[in-house]
Formats: sequence, C-alpha cells, structure tokens
Amino acid sequence: MNQMATDTALPDISLDDADAGIIAQLRADGRAPYRGMAKELGLTEATVRSRIKRLEESNVLRVVAVTDIDAAGYGLLLSIGVQVDGRSPEDVARDLAALPAVFSVNVVVGAQDIEVLVCARDAQDLYALTSEVLARVPGVARLTPALAVDVLKNQPDWVPFNTNTGNSFFAAGPDAGGSALDAVDRAIVLQLSHDARTSNRQIAAELGVAEGTVRTRIRRLETEGHIRLTAVTNIERFGDASLAYIFVEVSRSDRTQAVAKAMADIPELGFVGVMLGRSDVLGITMVRNTEHLADFIHRRISAIDGVRRTDSTLGVNFIKHDYRMARIVA
Repeated sequence: MNQMATDTALPDISLDDADAGIIAQLRADGRAPYRGMAKELGLTEATVRSRIKRLEESNVLRVVAVTDIDAAGYGLLLSIGVQVDGRSPEDVARDLAALPAVFSVNVVVGAQDIEVLVCARDAQDLYALTSEVLARVPGVARLTPALAVDVLKNQPDWVPFNTNTGNSFFAAGPDAGGSALDAVDRAIVLQLSHDARTSNRQIAAELGVAEGTVRTRIRRLETEGHIRLTAVTNIERFGDASLAYIFVEVSRSDRTQAVAKAMADIPELGFVGVMLGRSDVLGITMVRNTEHLADFIHRRISAIDGVRRTDSTLGVNFIKHDYRMARIVA
C-alpha cells in the first residue's frame, strides 16, 4: 500500500514487549493513567510517558474516540463492491471518498475494483445514497451491496493513517436527526476524536463548559456504549500489509449465526458481520499478500463447519478510512 511522503522518511519500526503492553493497555482504556499502566507493566511512569510519546511521534499510535454509528444516528451499515468502467479505479475511488456517507474506500483486486463502507440513516436515505449518489459517480458501472444486519465484532485496531479521514462523521451537523448525541456531546466527541487523552479541563476550556460537565458526559457516553476511547495503530508502519475482505456463503441459512460466531472467535479477524445481500457473512482481516490470504482462508475460514464457499478481495490502495466510526460491540 502507498505511503504519504511524511511516512517514507521514517525508519522501519518494531515493537518490543513493553510497547506491545502499553498499546494493549491503551486499547482497553484510551485514558488509562500513566501511573496505573506503569504499575501493571512493571515499568516506571516516565518510561510509559516517553514510549507513548515516541510511538505517537513515529506515526505508529493514535489514541482516539471511536463513535458508534447508531449513536450518531446512522442505523444502517453497508459494504459495497464497486465495479468500474471507463475510468481508473483510483480516480473513481477519490470521487467516492469525497462523499460524507462513505467512510472507507479501498482500491482492491478481485471480483470488484473498489470496496467501500457506507452508513445511512434509514431505508429512504440508503436508497437515495445508492441510486442517486454512488451510482452517478462517473466510472461506476455496478454496485454490489451487502447490508450488515448483525455485527458480531468490530475492532478498529490496525488502520491506515495515510488516508483522509475528512469530516464525514460530523458532516450532518451537531443536531443531526436520530442521533443519541446532542450538540455538546458531539463537540466533546470531536475533541476526543483527535486525541482521546486530552484533559477534561482543556476540553471544557475549548468548549466554554464546566469541567464537571465534560467528565460526566464522557463517562455516560462510554457507559452507554456510544463511544470507545482506544488506541489505533498504523498498519503502514509495519511493512507490507493490506486489508482483505472475505465474503462467506454458508451451506444452510440456519448455519449463518454459528459460522459468524466461529469467525468472530478468530483473533485475526477485526470485523465480522452477518450480511444481507452480497454474502451471508463478511470478515475483514489484515494479510501480507495473496498467498497469506489464501492460506488464511483455507486453514481458518473454510475449515469452519457450515462454510460452503468464500469470495475475497485484497486491498491495494486505501484512499480513505475514517477510523473514528464503527459499530461498537460489547
């Protein structure tokens, strides 16, 4: 996958056990205190602070707020394969990336030319998005959608940092209809989406509200599952890595949930959803190359009881990925 110019000057980096332990702590709680992490890992507080700073400055780690798409008023999540005709997939992908409802765009190889993830507020919004917006992008020949009806796993741990996250999540404005977040909530979340370790005092000063208000609202948003404060790591900083989309057809429809649960238990899969349309189940994972993908499918996916066949696409160029958005799963 391509890197930005700012990344190419950075040396390759490897994580030691201390780095891995710190990242694991921050994935569990993006606001974990330095002192608590140091005690848990057997390190000094100064070591924890310096290592987090090094990982951030090396463009390896970001600690952010991930917001649940349902809480933001988007009731529908779709994976859409895009076949292109008459234009380069990269050019079409950039046009798709400019659309606020599209939060992930990846040029791929396989049966499709582009894979996108989109969200919609309701069926009417979805129809307008697919038929009047996506389908009319020059070069889009065919859309093959799949609606996520049950997301069993969604862990945005390894993501590309070299893409434009844009402002898609908040494009509808602070009082978007159907959102469980009011204007103050959304302003707080926007601050946390840049750096989840920003202090309550700093956020309060920025927004002109009381520090206690910020503290109470963050606690409520986390408790109610509207946001998750977590660490994300940059797949671009660890050599060749690509996202693979694995579409699974089950042997019998009554086996769909069992297959999805078995896939969710596979650590390498970051996303698992029961789908309606293009496939019965979708799994997303990170692989090194096509050989790695084939081996993973044959050994881990096809071996699951109830899997009839699989289809897959392999990402070659991420154009956009807004890791601030996800379906938060308890």
